[in-house]
Amino acid sequence: MKILHLDPDDIDNPLSGGGPVRTLEIYRRLAKRHEITVLTPTFPGSTPELYRDGIRYVRLGRKIRNHGSSHHITFLAALPAAVRNFEYDLLVEDFMPPCSATWTPLFRRKDKPMVASVQWFSARDYTKKLKLPFHWGEEYGVRLYDNFVVMTQAMRERIERRHRGARCHVIGNGVDGTLFNVTSRPGQGILYLGRLEVGTKGLDLLLSAYAKIPLSDRQPLTLAGTLQEEAEVRRLVQDHGLTDWVRITGPFDATRRSELLASCRFVVMPSRTETFGMTIAEANAAARQVVVWDQAPMNEVASPGSPRVKPFDVGAYALAMRELLCMPLDALAGLGEASREHARRWDWNAVAASQEAFYYDAMESHGRRNGRS
Repeated sequence: MKILHLDPDDIDNPLSGGGPVRTLEIYRRLAKRHEITVLTPTFPGSTPELYRDGIRYVRLGRKIRNHGSSHHITFLAALPAAVRNFEYDLLVEDFMPPCSATWTPLFRRKDKPMVASVQWFSARDYTKKLKLPFHWGEEYGVRLYDNFVVMTQAMRERIERRHRGARCHVIGNGVDGTLFNVTSRPGQGILYLGRLEVGTKGLDLLLSAYAKIPLSDRQPLTLAGTLQEEAEVRRLVQDHGLTDWVRITGPFDATRRSELLASCRFVVMPSRTETFGMTIAEANAAARQVVVWDQAPMNEVASPGSPRVKPFDVGAYALAMRELLCMPLDALAGLGEASREHARRWDWNAVAASQEAFYYDAMESHGRRNGRS
């Protein structure tokens, strides 16, 4: 099978998130049996084309002057021609900013099936930030697709509310197997892993809650991840009087991630919205509890022992962190082992197999609709 995959990100992009990790982990397994091309935007330091673990990556678009979003804008503009000119048996599109859905389905070859992979579904954040109705593209654009891969049951329900005829298949993420080797004995301090972004990632809520923890119980907070809104985060740290308590370490690789998880007591995930919450699965695999808001999909992904807090209740979030800070280490380690067992469901081999099976199903369904056996 020839698969053409449209991905708005790449693991080598300094600003990348978890989406391209999923793309790579699935396709490095499927590349043994299929011919796979992934189209991504350009980014600083990117090459026009490269092969990675048997997968062909081709870059579209370019930077225009000093416009930071031009890589993505020109990538979107290049997609209609690309989906007409590249050869493929199956077209797969990751939903992407600013509208989640794109207009690609209107330009693709109708004799080939298409699958939407919902790894981003946050158009309303762009509507609020830029005061433009991007969420209309999300609300109505999903109706241009028939087949969807979603990562949680909550997202499946959201898609099906907008598109009653959608064929949705829930396929979660996987985690790096080395995380299961991290010691279950908790370390010291609180850890946040992810982009340093205030609104979507909820760092303003986290810092407000952290400031409420009494000094007698407080332990240092480490913020590790891409410095997307570094100045704003540092201002919030200073405004809360936490300069001596909060450490900002910047991006991390897989080895550093394991080190951070091994050395921390527990992990915090204060995101207002996610499509899966990869950090939750990774932390649980490393036998660490994660404090999350009690809302989908975070409460669906987290282990039963990970505290769930009433959404955006800063006082309750502070209390949950304080309880984990005061919990005896043996009790916390016991919760960690249970969380690790819960996380074993997030397996990349199983994810890749499920994705491949859905691809074949989409092709067979498309063939039946078009009168082909």
